[in-house]
Order: sequence, then structure tokens, then C-alpha cells
Amino acid sequence: MATLTTKARKAPSKAEVIIAAPRMDAEEKKWRAQDDLRTLQRAKEIEANRSRMAAAQKEAKAQISVLAKVTKRK
Repeated sequence: MATLTTKARKAPSKAEVIIAAPRMDAEEKKWRAQDDLRTLQRAKEIEANRSRMAAAQKEAKAQISVLAKVTKRK
């Protein structure tokens, strides 16, 4: 009876991961740039509005608190 052995596979190097990443065509790159621009524009709008910025900061602090509890070791 033959026995099966398994070799532990090493993690791929960064170069192997980059090579395996899908390439974006020109249309995808343009869409991504446009979407990034919209994101930056919204961020500036929020930063310019004191009440929205305060609400966003309050929410961030609340999430930090919850995440600290989740990551706390027992």
C-alpha cells in the first residue's frame, strides 16, 4: 500500500503575487481615477462642513472603541 505524503508549500513571494495580479485595461483605469476623484471631492466636502466632520470623528472614535474590545486578548 502506497502512502501519500504532502509537502508544505511556502508562501508566494511578493514578486509572484504581483505577477499573478490581474491587469487593468485603459477603461478600468479611467473609471478608477474618476471614482478616486469623486471620493476625494466628498472627503473635502465633509472636511469643510464642521458638523459632518464632527459626526464622522465621533463615529470613528466609537468604532475604535468597539475594535479595541474585539482585538483585546483574554
